[in-house]
Amino acid sequence: MKNLSALAAILLLSGCSTTSTVDKVVTEVVTEAKVDVEEVVAPISLTVITTPADARVRIMNINPVYQDAIVLKEGKYDIEVSRAGYQTYRKWVVVDKKTILTVGLDEALTSQSEQ
Repeated sequence: MKNLSALAAILLLSGCSTTSTVDKVVTEVVTEAKVDVEEVVAPISLTVITTPADARVRIMNINPVYQDAIVLKEGKYDIEVSRAGYQTYRKWVVVDKKTILTVGLDEALTSQSEQ
């Protein structure tokens, strides 16, 4: 019986083995490529759309001749739009971004003496 008790004890202890399996933990490091983002800022410009289409556009307080999408510094500009037979439009305009100004000229009033 002594042998039987010793055998039972060995079987019990062998089931309680201290050996354990260790799962490998894999840590994956993901590195993202650094992308330099360049902010694109539209140039400050002015375009004047006129009616009639062949009206003359002038910027009175600068030297360069007006052209569509003229690049300007931020500021106030004295805009004149004229054409023979129409009333002249003249106004100060603040330009601080891409600006599109639409100007419709009114026909000039004819005086009684011209009729």
